[in-house]
Amino acid sequence: MLDCRKNRLDYGQLLTPPSGYRLDRAIATAYSVDLGTLLSIPVALVHSQTLEGDPGGARLQLLEAIKRFSRQVKVYHQKGQLLLPAKLNWLYAWLEDALVPVLQGDPFSAFHPKMWLIRYVPQEDGGEEPPRYRFISLSRNLTFDRSWDVAASLDGRPKNRRVRRNRPLLDFLRALDRESPIDGLDRLLEELGRVEFESPHPFESHAFHPMGTEGYGGGALLARTPRGLLVVSPFLHEKAIRSLVERTTRRLSVFSEYRELEKLPQELLERFDGHYLSEVIVDGEKMAGAEDGGPEAMQQNLHAKLFIFEDPDNISWFLGSANATEAAVTKNIEFMLELRGSRPTCGIRPRLKEFTGDDGGKGPFIPFDPADGGRDNSAEVARDGMVRRFEHALLKSDIIARIETASNGINFDLHLDFDLRAVAARDGFNLYVQPFNWGGEPSRLVPGSRQERVFGNIAEVELSRFIHFRIEDAAGMAVHSFLVKIDMPLPATRLDNILRRIIDSQDKFFDYLRFLLADEIRKEDLLGRDAGKKGNTPAERAGGIFNHMPIYEQLLVTASRQPHRLREIDGIVRQLSEGGDESVVPAAFLSFWEMFKPFIPLPPSGKP
Repeated sequence: MLDCRKNRLDYGQLLTPPSGYRLDRAIATAYSVDLGTLLSIPVALVHSQTLEGDPGGARLQLLEAIKRFSRQVKVYHQKGQLLLPAKLNWLYAWLEDALVPVLQGDPFSAFHPKMWLIRYVPQEDGGEEPPRYRFISLSRNLTFDRSWDVAASLDGRPKNRRVRRNRPLLDFLRALDRESPIDGLDRLLEELGRVEFESPHPFESHAFHPMGTEGYGGGALLARTPRGLLVVSPFLHEKAIRSLVERTTRRLSVFSEYRELEKLPQELLERFDGHYLSEVIVDGEKMAGAEDGGPEAMQQNLHAKLFIFEDPDNISWFLGSANATEAAVTKNIEFMLELRGSRPTCGIRPRLKEFTGDDGGKGPFIPFDPADGGRDNSAEVARDGMVRRFEHALLKSDIIARIETASNGINFDLHLDFDLRAVAARDGFNLYVQPFNWGGEPSRLVPGSRQERVFGNIAEVELSRFIHFRIEDAAGMAVHSFLVKIDMPLPATRLDNILRRIIDSQDKFFDYLRFLLADEIRKEDLLGRDAGKKGNTPAERAGGIFNHMPIYEQLLVTASRQPHRLREIDGIVRQLSEGGDESVVPAAFLSFWEMFKPFIPLPPSGKP
């Protein structure tokens, strides 16, 4: 089940709707989020495609999926862990509303859960099939990181009775709602409370374990006294490992990273079997591509979190977000999924064979020599503590934004008022800030005071709720660079004008229209070619609207089978034709479109 050569999971496949279903809504949590990665997620959720490929560029084909994503998905993440993407992209503007930053009250605690709860509904309007739910527990963040992770997916349908074991999941959603309200939470909880999730084979049952929220601690991990215990954790803490060693009857097996094992005391290392990921795995891409050229190789470190508790009559797997650290079980908000089984195949021995190759093969993990332990990392701990206190105080500080019309009467000046009176200056650290899409030089901030910074002459389409912070050391090297979403009174026309920047010609408009009407979306349609490129045949690019007969036919089919899609098209037509500019939407098409307007259904709210 954890053989890296056979049991590989694709993130996109985990999110893809079941056959005959489409995304209705989803709630996700992660510690860190990369905007570039988040840009690719709608490819799976909305278009049922896997995620490999480059989502870069403001591709027309991704626009509709991302617009739906922003309305249907909410992503909670640790504040200060919104990662700066490598490239700017117009489409990031639609991700702003989907993101919810969460900050704990303690610099040394974190919002760290990694899960998805997804509701799917029948593809066809008015379908009689019940909705389907999927719960995914992961150790992976929403980033392009290549580390080894672990995940489990459970599908289920609502039944006519309450399912008691779902209660911790419902309580976790209530905790998220207190951070940022979830639309229709009561209806969602009522239905979710009746969902019977199927435990994945070969496990017989499961349980949900939110940790760190009201009423839920970390006892599920540290309060047990199993006969055998196997732990996979990229981060280790001496106190947590001692507790696990003392509670385990048999010898504890720990799979981690070399740098984490070597900081533990030698006497503790001698009391359990430690293993670290082989350099052949960590640097595998670099070795394989040494003579090939191609994209930059990335390390494949260990990031999976797994605890296997084994007793004579029961085996429990806990997988999800929690490391074998004190913070994970006493301070952080975490989420772990417990899978229970009794078959020998669920036990520890098969995992040891998969990890270490003690069946005669060569496994991905190497035994750690306790003599290599005891490394003094006190300086690293002190520096990390200093950075975390500084950053936490910064993230707690008030930032007030206002926007004024620039002197040219077209662009805008962004005024940011920072109250940093509670942020203590730290020797050797400098703090800089700039708007996300800002092309000029960043501005330095001074801890311990209140101050305003003005960034002038920003185009409306370049305004963003994301602010870029950069903490540097005395040598000018980045200690941490991240984005923070702040409340900002943005112009109501901003998204419409960004849309017009992306769809700025009749060719692109008809490209987009064909895409919206397509019965089947292929990966090459989404990521294979640049938007606005000429088609394969003259008929596809004919100038007169009545030469676009495939569009007319597709509109007729859509009006009869999926009329809700006409609502999306009408919104695009209205946005792009506002002001009477025919450079994008021809007048002939507007007359043609009037025939289809009577077929547009009202939205679920009942209002046009």
